[in-house]
Amino acid sequence: MSLLAKNLVFPIRSNSLEFFSLSNLQIFIIISAVLVLIIFIAVNSRSKNIPTDAEAFNNALKALISGKKDKAYYLLREIISKDSNNIDAYLLLGDIVRDKDVKQAIKIHQTVVLRPQISKLKKIEAHIALSKDFLKDNNIIKAEEELNNILSLDSANKWALLKLKDIASQNQNWKEALKHEKKLMSIDINHKKNDESMLNYYIAMDYKSKDKIKNYVRFLEKSADASNIYPETALELANHNKDNIDVAISYYKLYAQHKPSQRTMAYNKIENILFDNQQYDEVEDLYRSLLDNDFDGFALNRLVDILLEKNEVTDANELVDRFMKSNYSCHSIRLNKLKLDSDNFELRKSISSLCNEMIKDEIIK
Repeated sequence: MSLLAKNLVFPIRSNSLEFFSLSNLQIFIIISAVLVLIIFIAVNSRSKNIPTDAEAFNNALKALISGKKDKAYYLLREIISKDSNNIDAYLLLGDIVRDKDVKQAIKIHQTVVLRPQISKLKKIEAHIALSKDFLKDNNIIKAEEELNNILSLDSANKWALLKLKDIASQNQNWKEALKHEKKLMSIDINHKKNDESMLNYYIAMDYKSKDKIKNYVRFLEKSADASNIYPETALELANHNKDNIDVAISYYKLYAQHKPSQRTMAYNKIENILFDNQQYDEVEDLYRSLLDNDFDGFALNRLVDILLEKNEVTDANELVDRFMKSNYSCHSIRLNKLKLDSDNFELRKSISSLCNEMIKDEIIK
């Protein structure tokens, strides 16, 4: 068959192949475009649902503030797995771990300190975190090292100076405490105004450690003359004047007033002084006067015990009922009511001890 004949016999097939070839190309292009569009939409949608590092960190902070430490922990771990250079995440993670595993917290915070490219500010934050870790671990020497590392980076860091002063004071290293207190006063006018009493207290205690009693008393009294007395000054003067009952009691009361967390200890001291001097009625008057000024769970508990010892059950009930009318939800009042409802001496004694311990630990008022 000639070429012309072939073209005449199969014209449709040739055109059809050309047609279908063109259609497949068009279909391929369309399908490819649709797939690209679908992938773009999916990726874009996914990226919107995945929080950025900043958002994830904020979510961790929110979880921590809400008391959801476990959630915050896992969020921070996820941030770090994606970005090992996120210093804030490492620092916060270590802070969360500290309560459960202080050794692990130390390791986490040490890895931050050892990083060569870390900024000065972040390095200070890491040393602060480490000092907290070591204090939690009762490793005072290491804690002091970290606090001094902070001061080597920022000599006017108030937080580090306050911590070093507290450690020195607890160890009765009065010369060191005095040094830090003077530094604090030199960098903060408000601190100077508020802590002049504390400064004189440290000077007094330093003289006491050197057996220079005259100078000790002089600066202790100078500390007491300040408008805002340092509580430990009142306690020291109370102990120093133990032979002068009225003076000692007045300072113990002052100590309780300025340091409420230690009021049970102060009242016990006063009570012991009065009992030792056979001033039994004065003990009852002490607690009645405290309750006249303001409600005090410890004062109520002790006064009820004293009235029970005197077999004045009616007076004790009237006292508790008076406070129950205005403050029924208060645990110390309800415990004393329970104590009065029992005739069992041992149970009464146990309730009194429980009440005192709870007040001492500031669990109840």
